[in-house]
Amino acid sequence: MTSDWKKTGNAKYNAGLYEGAVECYTKALEQSPSDKFLYGNRAQTWYKLNQFQKAIDDSQESTRLDPTFAKGYFRTGNAYLRLGNFDESEAQFKLSAEHGEEAGVTSAKQVVTLREDYAKAKALKAEGKPCVSTLQPVVLAATHNVELKTFFVEEAAAAELWDDVIAALKDTIADDLFKDNVRLRYLYTQALYFTVCFQEALKHVEKVLALEPEHEDAIALKKQVTAMQRIITSGKTYMTKNAFQWSVDAFTKAMAMEPTSPVLQKYLNVCRAVPLMHMEQYAEAIEDCTKALQGNTHDWRVKAWECRGFCYEAQGEFQLAIADYERAVALKANVETQERLHALRQTKPKRKDYYAILGVEKSADLTAVKTAYRRLALQYHPDRLTSEVGQDHDVDDEEKLQMKNKFQEISEAYVVLSDKERRARYDAGESLDTLHENDQDPFILFNILCGVLKEDAGLAEKMAHHAKQCCFWGTLCVGGVATCPCWAPVMYFQSEKHRHYPNSDQNRPL
Repeated sequence: MTSDWKKTGNAKYNAGLYEGAVECYTKALEQSPSDKFLYGNRAQTWYKLNQFQKAIDDSQESTRLDPTFAKGYFRTGNAYLRLGNFDESEAQFKLSAEHGEEAGVTSAKQVVTLREDYAKAKALKAEGKPCVSTLQPVVLAATHNVELKTFFVEEAAAAELWDDVIAALKDTIADDLFKDNVRLRYLYTQALYFTVCFQEALKHVEKVLALEPEHEDAIALKKQVTAMQRIITSGKTYMTKNAFQWSVDAFTKAMAMEPTSPVLQKYLNVCRAVPLMHMEQYAEAIEDCTKALQGNTHDWRVKAWECRGFCYEAQGEFQLAIADYERAVALKANVETQERLHALRQTKPKRKDYYAILGVEKSADLTAVKTAYRRLALQYHPDRLTSEVGQDHDVDDEEKLQMKNKFQEISEAYVVLSDKERRARYDAGESLDTLHENDQDPFILFNILCGVLKEDAGLAEKMAHHAKQCCFWGTLCVGGVATCPCWAPVMYFQSEKHRHYPNSDQNRPL
């Protein structure tokens, strides 16, 4: 009979039915109270249910019955680690190693490292320095230590690392150990709001208020979430009624409500891009989508790829559109996007329209061409992407390549349209390949047109400037934009207050 209960318990455990497995092992133990394996099995099941003290009790009983039972010590070490009891955890792992459990040695060393990281994080906190990254592996291992969890969540919230707050609490906030912790639940609610999980935020703020009805911060947060949700809903409603400008205005207003919330801003960028797309304001929609995608790991970024892809397609930028549609489909399959992608892949590439690329009329003079080039080259300069994303986020390699290709295309358009002979040949339908023989490097061209290099500069001088091109000087801020030296003259002249050149020996008109 004991064997039957054990087999049933094992089957339930393997099926993830842990409560049922505990019942079966308990009945088996009633008939065989000296079976170390039954205690071990039930201990592991308690572990799966986050009942770590019960797991410790059963594991210790298994090693009391058999002091050489290595797996019992190992299970005890794991449970102590979850509770953040590093000393006991290390001791149990060492005992498991002494009795033949090879993983015990490695686990004991890992516990030592975690204990040291915890101490280091406390020291950093005392010095007023950031400690979230140091503490992160510790809180991921010791998931059920209230002091440690609170320490981490408080620090992550103070640094507005809301995704980290959610990761730390999502799977444990409902556990008995945390469910009545008002502070942790409030911070979790904040994190949900700032990561655009409005319905979940409202659900959890109600739980905070149920625990503490006069919680002033929770009351204010509830109003904040409700107001944001209302205005976003209005923006989406306007869009369904083709009131696109009203929709844009609503999302812009929402952005002003939370100007320092990165994730919310990205989400609202996506929302605003859609009505802009419908209004055929493609450049503005593309800019919003690009901002939304920078450093974004949330699933809703698929909407930004779809929207930007449509805008690129409308502009005739088919390769850029294909790249965005491919990213969107890879993240979340959508029939309409798949159809557009398939259709674009079948489309024969059209001859590049350099006038459309620069956004100028066919009758545009040299001044208009230069002005358009400078504006677009600044907008699509590859270094700008790195600068705007910042050091806290990795820049997607495809985004870098896309920006570089656009910058190259703008340079190609300028080279042709600024040269009377080439322009005439282009207008006559001559092959683009022959028009771009012996072209300037696009980065060197940028430096020349921005007044950093003279047109007759030698090769060594050009290469030196080219090498510096990708280095942004965060300390240099002209016209409110942190930029590299070659950008400075262009940004400088955007202000009507400044009419002289930064470098007196350069008198090249804009």
